[in-house]
Amino acid sequence: MAKKRQQKSKVNTVPFVLIAVFIAVVGMATWYLFFSEEENTSKTESATGVVVITGVPQNLKKDESKTDDESGEKSNDDTDGIIRQNGTVDVTKVPHLFIYPLINDSRAFDVNFASKDRVVVNNSNNFTTQEFKVLLEKLYEADFMLVRLRDLVEETESPGGGVLITPREDLKLPEGKKPIILTEDNVNYHHTTQNMGYASKLIVRSGKIKCVYVNANGTEKVGNYDAVPILEEFIERYPDFSYEGARMTLALTGYNGVFGYRTDAAYQTGEGLTQLQKDWLSENPDFSYDKDVEDAREVANALLAAGYEFANKTWGDRIVGTSTLTDLKVDMEKWKTSVEPIIGKVDTYVFAHDSDISDKPGEYLTTNEKFNYFTDEGYHFFCTESAQTFGMEAFGTSYTWSMRYGLTPFNVREWNRSEPATSIMNALGLTQMEGYYDSDRTGDYAYLS
Repeated sequence: MAKKRQQKSKVNTVPFVLIAVFIAVVGMATWYLFFSEEENTSKTESATGVVVITGVPQNLKKDESKTDDESGEKSNDDTDGIIRQNGTVDVTKVPHLFIYPLINDSRAFDVNFASKDRVVVNNSNNFTTQEFKVLLEKLYEADFMLVRLRDLVEETESPGGGVLITPREDLKLPEGKKPIILTEDNVNYHHTTQNMGYASKLIVRSGKIKCVYVNANGTEKVGNYDAVPILEEFIERYPDFSYEGARMTLALTGYNGVFGYRTDAAYQTGEGLTQLQKDWLSENPDFSYDKDVEDAREVANALLAAGYEFANKTWGDRIVGTSTLTDLKVDMEKWKTSVEPIIGKVDTYVFAHDSDISDKPGEYLTTNEKFNYFTDEGYHFFCTESAQTFGMEAFGTSYTWSMRYGLTPFNVREWNRSEPATSIMNALGLTQMEGYYDSDRTGDYAYLS
């Protein structure tokens, strides 16, 4: 009898051991989930208090394993995670794309009109007008809708007179629509793109914003020769492509003026002119600085009235990460002297060339002198760029940060060649674009920030 009792006791310990192991495993898994989640949400102190970084890298790929709890069928969250189950936008995941000015003829790809290096730049960074029209159609077919960066937040005044930024939890789009932010960089029409098939300036004609373009024969034409008038015509056809009148943000430098008008002080004073500026002045003896300033203001007012917004890309197209604070202050003074009087004060800053003023995406600390300076100057929206990250926003108590992805011929061409371009272009509905590429394009492509 004693032996039997011993055997029975031995058998009964097994469930207890299994239960103990199960509890230990669950406990470790719970600890891991909580603490690994915490690592993705860092809290630091900004110029106005505690900052909560809520943005994480996303590529908008669907989670095909998600199912509805009751039916067992796949979730109706068909907007790739941007739209929550309750229909609101997750403002930490909104894709932000940027483009460069568009090409109108084959001179951009011809070494007889551009240097070999410049042809590579044109080929890699700049779409043609026809290609851009196809891109808009495809984005629309994929149910994207233009929103502004500021649509993602609530802005209120802090007790100290500053700005408080709160990510919106109630942003809703029409059913089935997904948000997208679009920026066009360098809407200045720099001298470096002259005689290569680009537009030369924006103008207001019969109440509409159009472009001036000089073709290969030297004939001046007015029409839809860059992104702004093309987008305007597109939204006239498809008004549901724009959320509450949203348009693009136009990111501007200042050293060659804005919108194709030579409004920088150097054109008036003659001081510090580059050779390209000297050549342009000699080719345009009837140039009137005051007239260009007046015309540029007319364009700026028309753009603002149409819903466009402006961003400071630095006066000199600087790399902010390697520029000293002193250099950035000098650059800012030039911006305030020659750009701000034309377009007005802006609160959005674009950090180009894959650069940022912080080593950690979206996190700006009180010890960051550059961030403090920009904030003191009234900037609260900061945009950088990356070839690897897509759909990523972060919010501090005094700022919004957005990671941009270049919508360029090079990146679109990579859709079936490499990640993350494949996932990104699939999410955007921009696959098999090579069939729409201009036949004059060369085979020379490179990643250029």
